[in-house]
Amino acid sequence: MKSSNQALLSTNLIFVFLISYGLTITLTAFFLASPQKLIIGMQHIISSPSNLVTDYVHIAGVGPAFLNSGILTLSSLFLLRKHKHHFCSLTVSGIMMLSGFSFFGKNIVNSAPIIFGCLLYLRIHHSGRQDLLVMGLLSTCLSPIVSTIYSAPDHFIIPNTMIALIAGLLIGYMILPIFEFLKVHTKELNLYNMGFSAGFIGVIGNLTTRNVLAIKIVPHALSFEHHRSLFYFLVALFTVPLLVFLYFYKKNITRSKYLLSDLKKIARFSLYGYLAVILTLVLKVPLSGILVGAILTFAGFSMYNFKFRYFFFPALGVFLTALLFYQDLATTNNIVIILFASTLAPMTRKYGLVTGTFSGGFFSLVTRNTQYLTAGINLYNCGFAGGITVLLMDLVRIQFYKNSKIKKYFQTLHLSIIHNEKKIMTKFQDFSQAFIFKITTIKDNQP
Repeated sequence: MKSSNQALLSTNLIFVFLISYGLTITLTAFFLASPQKLIIGMQHIISSPSNLVTDYVHIAGVGPAFLNSGILTLSSLFLLRKHKHHFCSLTVSGIMMLSGFSFFGKNIVNSAPIIFGCLLYLRIHHSGRQDLLVMGLLSTCLSPIVSTIYSAPDHFIIPNTMIALIAGLLIGYMILPIFEFLKVHTKELNLYNMGFSAGFIGVIGNLTTRNVLAIKIVPHALSFEHHRSLFYFLVALFTVPLLVFLYFYKKNITRSKYLLSDLKKIARFSLYGYLAVILTLVLKVPLSGILVGAILTFAGFSMYNFKFRYFFFPALGVFLTALLFYQDLATTNNIVIILFASTLAPMTRKYGLVTGTFSGGFFSLVTRNTQYLTAGINLYNCGFAGGITVLLMDLVRIQFYKNSKIKKYFQTLHLSIIHNEKKIMTKFQDFSQAFIFKITTIKDNQP
């Protein structure tokens, strides 16, 4: 490389990658279904209530599900580009989450009012913050409220379509200040904090739709018949960045620290994606729309804010809870909870691996029960459960620390655990690096 400070993931390159991804998904739809089936399928998607779990692959087919995801991805990218957004790792995480959830809850119609509401808030308050614009796109996790209202029969003089539009605009306008407020209280220990913010609106939305608008929210089924197509899509998606990583890693003779940092993010995206896919194969759970969404979110956020060891121990807590209490280890629901246990990665990083394991178990219990509060109106239910987990565990910690002797004892114990954890992780990292270096050296010495 010409300069040691040269980075790989420039804002333009990230935009090119994401726009290529969006175009690929959109074009893939036309290979999976005829134009007529795509149009009919999109009509089914737009007219569905879209609450959890509305698997668009099930109700419309794999082709329309891909088309819906592609349209929403491309429109979001053009919106970010228009507002001169600085594309970075956070953007990749947000777009992957938005694209993934477009397989089972978001569409261009139910998301539009919420996005307009967010843009209205940012325009009135003259906020130029780049992260809030991405958070505005993620606030479409409440899109099912809009769909639920406009797809139900009219009961008032005002048609439900108008009520849905007004509800979407209000949600979009309110969600960003609520997000900012709650982020302070969770101390950013919940990675999917937008889901926590949306959960409070979801509870109110559930009560309103049931009691005021008299709308009954019905759960939906999953579709497993397109497992093979979804599997090939995910393998191809995670293989391309890995090939890019291998190419630039071999080319980077000077080992620029900036380039190496970007290469690690690219490698994490691919490896975490493969890890999630392998988990479904090992547990013999076929892929569906909701699993594709969870896998894309998991892989996307790996570039932004968590490492494997910070995810593994909350996931272990979820695994043990499913094994000991629910006996539903090999189910779609449990795999989704395992992947979204990554929301507790910041908490594990701050309080240690043992705390992370306990938080994962508690998170699993909370996640399985909070959906009843929002009736699937909040697509980021695991983010809502993650916020509750963080607050409750922090509350317990504060209550224990009120007694000075107990506080001193637990602080000493905590520091001892953290110290031992770091020693174990350091030895593991040294072993891994030595092993990788040995393999690389053997390959380089081969004729």
